[in-house]
Amino acid sequence: IMRMKWVKKCDVCLWILAVVLIAWGVFGLTLLPGIYDNIVHSSMVLAQKYDESLGFSAQLFSKPPMINKMKFFFFNLTNVDEVVYEGAKPRVVEIGPYTFVESEEKQYLKFRNDDTEVFYENYKKFIYHDELSCADCDYSDNVAIPNAVQIGASASFYDPKYVISDTGKSLIAAFLLITGENPFNMPKVGDLLFDGYNDPMLTAAHSGVVNFISDAFNDGVSIIPFPVPDMQTMAYFNGYNNSRDENYWIKTGKGDVDHLGEIVTWADKKLLPESWWSTKQARMINGSDTGSFAKPNLNEDDVIPMFHSYLCRSFNAVYEKRTNVAGIPSMSFQVPYEEWDTTLPRNKGFRYINNEGRDYFPGWLQCPKWNASTCRATANDPLDCNDAANLCNDCCKKGKIGDSYVMPPGFFPLACYPGRMQESPFAVLWSPPHMLYSPDAVVRSVNGMQPDPDRHQPIGYDHEQYSGMVTHVTYRVQVNMPVFSNPDVPTNSHLPDAIVPMFYEDSEAYLKDFAYSYFRIGFLFMPTFLMWLSIATIILGVLIAILICILRARR
Repeated sequence: IMRMKWVKKCDVCLWILAVVLIAWGVFGLTLLPGIYDNIVHSSMVLAQKYDESLGFSAQLFSKPPMINKMKFFFFNLTNVDEVVYEGAKPRVVEIGPYTFVESEEKQYLKFRNDDTEVFYENYKKFIYHDELSCADCDYSDNVAIPNAVQIGASASFYDPKYVISDTGKSLIAAFLLITGENPFNMPKVGDLLFDGYNDPMLTAAHSGVVNFISDAFNDGVSIIPFPVPDMQTMAYFNGYNNSRDENYWIKTGKGDVDHLGEIVTWADKKLLPESWWSTKQARMINGSDTGSFAKPNLNEDDVIPMFHSYLCRSFNAVYEKRTNVAGIPSMSFQVPYEEWDTTLPRNKGFRYINNEGRDYFPGWLQCPKWNASTCRATANDPLDCNDAANLCNDCCKKGKIGDSYVMPPGFFPLACYPGRMQESPFAVLWSPPHMLYSPDAVVRSVNGMQPDPDRHQPIGYDHEQYSGMVTHVTYRVQVNMPVFSNPDVPTNSHLPDAIVPMFYEDSEAYLKDFAYSYFRIGFLFMPTFLMWLSIATIILGVLIAILICILRARR
């Protein structure tokens, strides 16, 4: 009798254990994932502790655990004399890479609106590394490229914002000759990028020589009718090393982690200036700072908006493929061709104005013979000849609109001083490296262009799907200078009408090992472990229940 009571108690205990195991397993498969998601998402929020020190995610955000190698490739112009005196097609040779390692730190973080928004300033440092550069590369190498200051002064003759008299044009031309400014020069690589070099015109403009000449020969009216850049030396990233771009207010993710990192204001503005871009859509500041964040639980239909202050505009990235980064399954999102096509109506605000009215790429449209007699557009039913669908319409003149020409896909102008709330001092155009997204006629306009989608796709981000966090970044953009003949400037009178490539940046950023380990444990191992643990407990509970039934049947 005692033995039977003991057996019954064991059966009851085993049944309770089986039910508990099965219930725990069901809980682990149905409710626990949601609870774990909430825990993970809460840990991703940018927050401060009770003592106002930064939480773990905010610490990682303030000092990103990334290694960013910035490689610069330059297009050395090998036929300068032929281009200047004969109007020959530019011929370039790519040299590089000249490699810098970039580090950044977000400083002066402060929170507001119940900690739903955080302020910061992003400081960056660039250090040149010989061992990561090409064997023959040296920081002091000279490179032949267009002279941005001289060509910018020449371009001002055609800008309607500046009314320049014939006398003013003659004085500017003479000033360029006196100061030794030519349409091409040969600065050192390091000076051209960060350090700056002494440009004769900039030096004279800041020294008071311009005021003296203006008083003596132009009745006190400045012979430089356009704003002189606020820079003592010439460099494309002048003053950027150990410095920052404008300030940010972004969302911390508190209350809705899907909006983590979304920019509230940049430089205290919600929209970019009208003087930069002509449409409200183009002036919008969308997404996060350079695509640093994406929403959790990404899928292939998602579109990730991002704002790039150095390019002075926002982009959208779309899903491209599945990737694996350091053992972490990721989703690759790329900024597509359409974002670089300013002939599309949605990109109307990013179009190059082309005040100089030059047809840089004759015949790139390959339209049939133009026949104006078949045009059916009227004043009440006009046709926008800027739009891609209408470029070859008989109502349009194969890309010519008034005295100007439509710029083909693959380019948009530099609207601001990169990263700052100032208008650009350079008349340059951005493009993917080697003019990847431009028609063949554009690529063939310069000898030396060899676009390769595998090496020159411009902007891409790999994201871990569960958290949306970035695991790998590629960033490739090219700087080009519009060069054109100007009969009022003797040294520019025989130049060809061409878009001359100068250099491109090829950056690649990876996380540090500890960050990848954090991703693997928190976003891969734990969700998988909890799922299989739940399945295992259900199986164990069922096996125990079956064992009880077998034992009872034997008894």
